[in-house]
Amino acid sequence: MPVIAEIFETNRVIVLTVYGQVFFVLGLAIALQSLKRSVLALARPLPWLAGFGIVHGFHEWGYLFIPIQSGYLPLPATEGLLVLQLAMKGVSFALLLQFGVELLAAVSHRPILGRLRLLPAVAFTAWGALTLIVSAEVGPFVPDPGAWLAEGRIGEALVAIGAPLAVGDVLARWLLALPGAALAAWGLLLSAREVVHVARPPVVAGLRAGAVAFAVYALVGGAVGMPVPFAPGSVLNGVTLLDATGIPIEVFRSATGLVIAVAIILALDLFEQETDRALAEARRRELLRRERERIGRDLHDGIVQSIYAAGLHLDEATAALGADDEGPRRRIATVMGELERISGDIRRMIFDLRSGSLDTTDPEEIVRSVADELRANTLVALDIQVSGAWEPRLSPEQAGELHQLVHEAFSNILRHAQARQVTVRLERGRRRLRLDIEDDGVGFDVPADDARGSRGEGLANMRRRAELLGATLHVHSALARGTSLSLTMPVSAARRVS
Repeated sequence: MPVIAEIFETNRVIVLTVYGQVFFVLGLAIALQSLKRSVLALARPLPWLAGFGIVHGFHEWGYLFIPIQSGYLPLPATEGLLVLQLAMKGVSFALLLQFGVELLAAVSHRPILGRLRLLPAVAFTAWGALTLIVSAEVGPFVPDPGAWLAEGRIGEALVAIGAPLAVGDVLARWLLALPGAALAAWGLLLSAREVVHVARPPVVAGLRAGAVAFAVYALVGGAVGMPVPFAPGSVLNGVTLLDATGIPIEVFRSATGLVIAVAIILALDLFEQETDRALAEARRRELLRRERERIGRDLHDGIVQSIYAAGLHLDEATAALGADDEGPRRRIATVMGELERISGDIRRMIFDLRSGSLDTTDPEEIVRSVADELRANTLVALDIQVSGAWEPRLSPEQAGELHQLVHEAFSNILRHAQARQVTVRLERGRRRLRLDIEDDGVGFDVPADDARGSRGEGLANMRRRAELLGATLHVHSALARGTSLSLTMPVSAARRVS
């Protein structure tokens, strides 16, 4: 055992360099990954893990940097650097705890866990207060750290300089790193279960390996700290582990950190897969849009024009009939009415075809695109009013559901309302989006027990889509008084527009 310990002590610089580097690379790899447009639950918490990796990497490099500076800096300046390093340790572990809380709240689909988002801030504040209180109680451990600093034995120097640094290290690990790593392990395991049927095997393996590695890190990085004169730190610490195994605790942490970094980098391929699927879906939608436009164009330029020409011929035939040919006149009028009905049906089909594609996630563009198709294929007058200084950011799924809901609303107006005027109001707020659609059509009786507007298949479809959007939908109507529809949906993110 002494030989192994001596080998690791001789290569201490290499061990500490690797230790800091694996966490820094972990944070950098996540930071360089584009996650803004991802809809995966894992995407939102990952920036917290990136922050932990980068800050913790700099913290660990302090064990190399500070001994070098102590050779020519006065002791108070060196102590200041050690205090700064301790603060970085607390911040990095608080970021790890935040990652664990955010990840678990995102992948467990339990809203109650979202209330724990303030836990890391509370734990970080408690850590700072307890560090001052406990260190004042136990007092300094040994009197003179100068020789240890000169020898580069920064771990012993931390203890020797004063109780706050050693106590701060131990409490940071117990209060922040231990629960943070445990929650991260749990969250990654749930993430692996969630994507097991859609992700490639290396991604699932990476998430599971990351879960195991974080569970181990909860022990070696959270439970085992510097020696302190109170349990369990007086029994389980880096020194007792070195005596038992001959291997410094930094080696265990470096190995665990390396596994975490490799596992998370493997798991990041999940977002590449998401991007590939999004591009393939965009290409599919573009091809579908072009095909819909071609069919609509053919219908409009071919069949509709032919029906119109046939109507003109029938008009000419009617004009050529004599005054006594009332029977033929009635039959021709019936045929012309049928042709008009068929023409209206085809125009509605064109509206449905052209409104069936979507290439935007902007709510205003969605409403205007569907409204333009309605305006182009009917004689309905449209008034669109947009207000609000915020531009909501919708996911592709939200945009798709909103598009279909608006299309369903306009289709109902086209088929049933016999309206001449439609007014659309879009109010864009920071946290919510409100859409009001009113028409002056024939209206209908909304049953008293169905005031939420599920009358008919069209309204039932809109109600289901509103539920998928987490929105509230209200429909008010009365015979001969038109219909008004009001949709209010939450928005997770928005940016202010000039």
